[in-house]
Amino acid sequence: MQSQTERYLALAQLGRNRWWRYVLGALVILFFWLVLGFVPYVWLAGGGSPDPLLDYIAVNFSIVMMLGGLFLTVRVIHRRPLFSLISAERALDWKRISQGAAAWCVIGLIITAIEHLLYADRYYLSFNPDRFFMFAALALVLTPLQTTTEELVFRGYVMQGLGIVIRRPALVAVLSGVVFTVPHLLNPEVRQHGVVLMAASYFAIGLLLAAVTLRDGRLELAIGVHAANNLLLVLVANYEGSVLRTDSIFTARELDPLYTLITLILGALVFYWWIFRRAPENP
Repeated sequence: MQSQTERYLALAQLGRNRWWRYVLGALVILFFWLVLGFVPYVWLAGGGSPDPLLDYIAVNFSIVMMLGGLFLTVRVIHRRPLFSLISAERALDWKRISQGAAAWCVIGLIITAIEHLLYADRYYLSFNPDRFFMFAALALVLTPLQTTTEELVFRGYVMQGLGIVIRRPALVAVLSGVVFTVPHLLNPEVRQHGVVLMAASYFAIGLLLAAVTLRDGRLELAIGVHAANNLLLVLVANYEGSVLRTDSIFTARELDPLYTLITLILGALVFYWWIFRRAPENP
Protein backbone atom coordinates (compact mmCIF):
# COMPACT_ATOMS: atom_id res chain seq x y z
CA MET A 1 0.00 0.00 0.00
CA GLN A 2 1.39 3.38 -1.03
CA SER A 3 1.89 6.09 1.57
CA GLN A 4 0.59 9.63 1.03
CA THR A 5 4.13 10.69 0.14
CA GLU A 6 4.53 7.93 -2.43
CA ARG A 7 1.11 8.65 -3.95
CA TYR A 8 1.99 12.32 -4.37
CA LEU A 9 5.34 11.67 -6.02
CA ALA A 10 3.79 8.95 -8.21
CA LEU A 11 1.52 11.55 -9.85
CA ALA A 12 4.39 12.25 -12.24
CA GLN A 13 3.67 8.85 -13.78
CA LEU A 14 0.43 10.23 -15.22
CA GLY A 15 2.46 11.91 -17.94
CA ARG A 16 5.36 11.28 -20.29
CA ASN A 17 8.64 11.43 -18.40
CA ARG A 18 11.62 10.88 -20.68
CA TRP A 19 14.60 12.89 -19.46
CA TRP A 20 14.58 15.23 -22.45
CA ARG A 21 11.03 16.32 -21.62
CA TYR A 22 12.24 17.65 -18.25
CA VAL A 23 15.18 19.43 -19.88
CA LEU A 24 12.85 21.00 -22.45
CA GLY A 25 10.26 21.78 -19.78
CA ALA A 26 12.81 23.54 -17.59
CA LEU A 27 13.97 25.63 -20.55
CA VAL A 28 10.39 26.60 -21.42
CA ILE A 29 9.61 27.64 -17.84
CA LEU A 30 12.85 29.63 -17.58
CA PHE A 31 12.22 31.34 -20.94
CA PHE A 32 8.72 32.42 -19.97
CA TRP A 33 9.87 33.53 -16.51
CA LEU A 34 13.22 35.22 -17.15
CA VAL A 35 12.81 36.44 -20.73
CA LEU A 36 9.13 37.15 -21.43
CA GLY A 37 8.50 37.90 -17.78
CA PHE A 38 11.04 40.72 -17.62
CA VAL A 39 9.51 42.84 -20.38
CA PRO A 40 7.93 45.20 -17.80
CA TYR A 41 11.32 45.64 -16.10
CA VAL A 42 12.81 46.82 -19.38
CA TRP A 43 9.98 49.31 -19.71
CA LEU A 44 10.32 50.50 -16.10
CA ALA A 45 14.09 50.87 -16.44
CA GLY A 46 13.57 53.06 -19.50
CA GLY A 47 11.08 55.22 -17.65
CA GLY A 48 13.17 55.35 -14.49
CA SER A 49 10.10 54.91 -12.31
CA PRO A 50 10.81 54.21 -8.62
CA ASP A 51 7.12 53.61 -7.82
CA PRO A 52 6.86 50.51 -5.55
CA LEU A 53 3.39 49.76 -6.93
CA LEU A 54 4.62 49.50 -10.52
CA ASP A 55 7.66 47.55 -9.37
CA TYR A 56 5.43 45.08 -7.54
CA ILE A 57 3.26 44.62 -10.62
CA ALA A 58 6.39 43.96 -12.70
CA VAL A 59 7.64 41.33 -10.25
CA ASN A 60 4.33 39.51 -10.36
CA PHE A 61 4.05 39.76 -14.13
CA SER A 62 7.19 37.64 -14.39
CA ILE A 63 5.52 35.04 -12.17
CA VAL A 64 2.40 35.05 -14.34
CA MET A 65 4.66 34.31 -17.29
CA MET A 66 6.26 31.48 -15.27
CA LEU A 67 2.78 30.03 -14.75
CA GLY A 68 2.17 30.20 -18.49
CA GLY A 69 5.41 28.34 -19.14
CA LEU A 70 4.54 25.73 -16.52
CA PHE A 71 1.09 25.19 -18.03
CA LEU A 72 2.57 24.70 -21.50
CA THR A 73 5.22 22.35 -20.10
CA VAL A 74 2.85 20.14 -18.13
CA ARG A 75 0.01 19.99 -20.64
CA VAL A 76 1.95 19.84 -23.93
CA ILE A 77 5.37 18.38 -23.12
CA HIS A 78 4.34 15.94 -20.36
CA ARG A 79 0.73 15.42 -21.44
CA ARG A 80 -0.68 15.42 -17.93
CA PRO A 81 -3.23 17.56 -16.00
CA LEU A 82 -1.86 20.68 -14.32
CA PHE A 83 -3.88 19.80 -11.21
CA SER A 84 -1.80 16.64 -10.79
CA LEU A 85 0.90 18.94 -9.37
CA ILE A 86 -1.43 19.57 -6.40
CA SER A 87 -2.97 16.23 -5.49
CA ALA A 88 -4.46 13.00 -6.82
CA GLU A 89 -7.93 14.41 -6.25
CA ARG A 90 -9.72 16.77 -8.62
CA ALA A 91 -10.78 19.34 -6.05
CA LEU A 92 -8.77 21.95 -4.19
CA ASP A 93 -8.81 21.54 -0.40
CA TRP A 94 -9.51 25.13 0.67
CA LYS A 95 -9.66 24.08 4.33
CA ARG A 96 -6.09 22.83 4.19
CA ILE A 97 -4.94 26.05 2.52
CA SER A 98 -6.66 28.06 5.26
CA GLN A 99 -5.14 25.93 8.02
CA GLY A 100 -1.65 26.40 6.66
CA ALA A 101 -2.11 30.14 6.17
CA ALA A 102 -3.70 30.74 9.57
CA ALA A 103 -1.10 28.75 11.50
CA TRP A 104 1.81 30.47 9.74
CA CYS A 105 0.21 33.91 10.26
CA VAL A 106 0.03 33.29 14.02
CA ILE A 107 3.65 32.11 14.12
CA GLY A 108 4.86 34.97 11.93
CA LEU A 109 3.10 37.66 13.95
CA ILE A 110 4.49 36.25 17.21
CA ILE A 111 8.02 36.22 15.75
CA THR A 112 7.64 39.83 14.56
CA ALA A 113 6.25 40.96 17.93
CA ILE A 114 9.15 39.34 19.81
CA GLU A 115 11.63 41.02 17.46
CA HIS A 116 10.02 44.38 18.19
CA LEU A 117 10.24 43.76 21.95
CA LEU A 118 13.90 42.74 21.71
CA TYR A 119 14.86 45.56 19.32
CA ALA A 120 12.45 48.40 20.04
CA ASP A 121 14.03 50.83 17.59
CA ARG A 122 14.16 48.43 14.64
CA TYR A 123 10.61 48.94 13.33
CA TYR A 124 8.89 52.20 12.52
CA LEU A 125 5.32 52.93 11.46
CA SER A 126 5.27 53.37 7.68
CA PHE A 127 1.50 53.16 7.19
CA ASN A 128 0.28 55.53 4.47
CA PRO A 129 -3.51 55.24 4.03
CA ASP A 130 -3.40 57.05 0.69
CA ARG A 131 -1.33 54.20 -0.77
CA PHE A 132 -1.83 51.24 1.53
CA PHE A 133 -5.39 50.24 0.68
CA MET A 134 -4.84 50.37 -3.08
CA PHE A 135 -1.68 48.33 -2.70
CA ALA A 136 -3.35 45.88 -0.28
CA ALA A 137 -6.16 45.17 -2.76
CA LEU A 138 -3.58 44.46 -5.46
CA ALA A 139 -1.38 42.35 -3.15
CA LEU A 140 -4.29 40.19 -2.00
CA VAL A 141 -4.81 39.15 -5.62
CA LEU A 142 -1.26 39.02 -7.00
CA THR A 143 0.62 37.58 -4.00
CA PRO A 144 -1.37 34.32 -3.72
CA LEU A 145 -1.02 33.93 -7.49
CA GLN A 146 2.74 34.43 -7.21
CA THR A 147 3.24 32.05 -4.29
CA THR A 148 0.92 29.37 -5.70
CA THR A 149 2.85 29.44 -8.97
CA GLU A 150 6.13 28.96 -7.11
CA GLU A 151 4.62 26.04 -5.20
CA LEU A 152 3.41 24.43 -8.42
CA VAL A 153 6.91 24.75 -9.86
CA PHE A 154 9.19 23.96 -6.92
CA ARG A 155 7.11 21.63 -4.75
CA GLY A 156 5.01 20.23 -7.59
CA TYR A 157 6.90 19.95 -10.86
CA VAL A 158 10.43 19.77 -9.43
CA MET A 159 9.72 17.38 -6.54
CA GLN A 160 7.58 15.00 -8.57
CA GLY A 161 10.22 15.00 -11.28
CA LEU A 162 12.95 14.22 -8.75
CA GLY A 163 10.76 11.47 -7.32
CA ILE A 164 10.99 9.56 -10.60
CA VAL A 165 14.71 8.93 -10.17
CA ILE A 166 15.19 9.31 -6.40
CA ARG A 167 13.38 6.90 -4.12
CA ARG A 168 14.19 8.61 -0.83
CA PRO A 169 11.62 11.33 -0.04
CA ALA A 170 13.97 13.05 2.42
CA LEU A 171 16.54 13.53 -0.34
CA VAL A 172 13.83 14.75 -2.71
CA ALA A 173 12.83 17.39 -0.13
CA VAL A 174 16.44 18.50 0.37
CA LEU A 175 17.14 18.80 -3.36
CA SER A 176 13.87 20.66 -3.84
CA GLY A 177 14.99 23.11 -1.14
CA VAL A 178 18.29 23.62 -2.95
CA VAL A 179 16.54 24.29 -6.27
CA PHE A 180 14.23 26.76 -4.50
CA THR A 181 17.21 28.54 -2.92
CA VAL A 182 19.24 29.10 -6.09
CA PRO A 183 17.07 31.73 -7.85
CA HIS A 184 16.52 33.57 -4.55
CA LEU A 185 20.27 34.15 -4.30
CA LEU A 186 19.78 36.90 -6.90
CA ASN A 187 17.79 38.95 -4.37
CA PRO A 188 19.43 42.17 -3.11
CA GLU A 189 19.29 40.88 0.48
CA VAL A 190 22.01 38.38 -0.38
CA ARG A 191 24.41 41.12 -1.51
CA GLN A 192 23.64 43.17 1.59
CA HIS A 193 23.81 40.46 4.24
CA GLY A 194 25.95 37.69 2.78
CA VAL A 195 25.28 34.42 1.03
CA VAL A 196 25.53 31.98 3.94
CA LEU A 197 22.79 33.22 6.26
CA MET A 198 20.42 34.28 3.49
CA ALA A 199 20.86 31.02 1.57
CA ALA A 200 20.23 29.10 4.81
CA SER A 201 16.98 31.03 5.34
CA TYR A 202 15.73 30.40 1.82
CA PHE A 203 16.65 26.74 2.14
CA ALA A 204 14.90 26.46 5.52
CA ILE A 205 11.57 27.77 4.23
CA GLY A 206 11.93 25.66 1.07
CA LEU A 207 12.61 22.54 3.12
CA LEU A 208 9.59 23.22 5.35
CA LEU A 209 7.30 23.61 2.34
CA ALA A 210 8.69 20.41 0.81
CA ALA A 211 8.35 18.49 4.07
CA VAL A 212 4.72 19.43 4.69
CA THR A 213 3.83 18.67 1.07
CA LEU A 214 5.34 15.20 1.22
CA ARG A 215 3.92 14.45 4.68
CA ASP A 216 0.43 15.61 3.67
CA GLY A 217 0.59 14.03 0.22
CA ARG A 218 -0.76 17.21 -1.38
CA LEU A 219 0.26 20.80 -2.03
CA GLU A 220 -2.40 22.89 -0.28
CA LEU A 221 -0.62 23.34 3.06
CA ALA A 222 2.46 24.71 1.30
CA ILE A 223 0.27 27.00 -0.81
CA GLY A 224 -1.28 28.46 2.35
CA VAL A 225 2.02 28.87 4.20
CA HIS A 226 3.79 30.55 1.28
CA ALA A 227 0.91 32.97 0.64
CA ALA A 228 0.67 33.90 4.33
CA ASN A 229 4.43 34.38 4.61
CA ASN A 230 4.61 36.77 1.67
CA LEU A 231 1.45 38.68 2.59
CA LEU A 232 2.80 39.28 6.10
CA LEU A 233 5.97 40.61 4.51
CA VAL A 234 4.42 42.90 1.93
CA LEU A 235 1.49 44.18 4.01
CA VAL A 236 2.41 44.03 7.70
CA ALA A 237 6.16 44.14 8.37
CA ASN A 238 8.63 44.62 5.53
CA TYR A 239 12.22 45.86 5.75
CA GLU A 240 14.35 48.40 3.96
CA GLY A 241 16.26 46.88 1.04
CA SER A 242 13.72 44.10 0.50
CA VAL A 243 13.41 42.60 -2.98
CA LEU A 244 9.70 43.43 -2.65
CA ARG A 245 9.39 47.19 -2.15
CA THR A 246 5.92 47.60 -0.71
CA ASP A 247 3.69 49.98 1.23
CA SER A 248 3.58 47.92 4.43
CA ILE A 249 2.19 49.03 7.80
CA PHE A 250 5.54 48.65 9.56
CA THR A 251 9.06 48.70 8.14
CA ALA A 252 12.28 47.54 9.73
CA ARG A 253 15.31 49.76 9.26
CA GLU A 254 17.34 46.67 8.48
CA LEU A 255 17.03 42.94 8.08
CA ASP A 256 18.63 40.87 10.82
CA PRO A 257 19.63 37.70 8.91
CA LEU A 258 20.66 35.73 12.01
CA TYR A 259 17.42 36.47 13.87
CA THR A 260 15.49 35.65 10.70
CA LEU A 261 17.23 32.29 10.29
CA ILE A 262 16.89 31.23 13.93
CA THR A 263 13.22 32.19 14.22
CA LEU A 264 12.43 30.68 10.83
CA ILE A 265 13.84 27.32 11.90
CA LEU A 266 11.99 27.45 15.23
CA GLY A 267 8.80 28.60 13.50
CA ALA A 268 9.06 25.76 10.99
CA LEU A 269 9.42 23.18 13.77
CA VAL A 270 6.45 24.62 15.65
CA PHE A 271 4.35 24.70 12.49
CA TYR A 272 5.16 21.09 11.60
CA TRP A 273 4.31 19.91 15.13
CA TRP A 274 1.14 22.02 15.25
CA ILE A 275 -0.28 20.76 11.94
CA PHE A 276 0.68 17.09 12.27
CA ARG A 277 0.51 16.56 16.02
CA ARG A 278 -2.67 14.50 15.73
CA ALA A 279 -2.13 13.13 12.25
CA PRO A 280 -1.20 9.46 11.85
CA GLU A 281 2.14 8.67 10.28
CA ASN A 282 2.19 7.71 6.60
CA PRO A 283 1.27 4.01 6.30
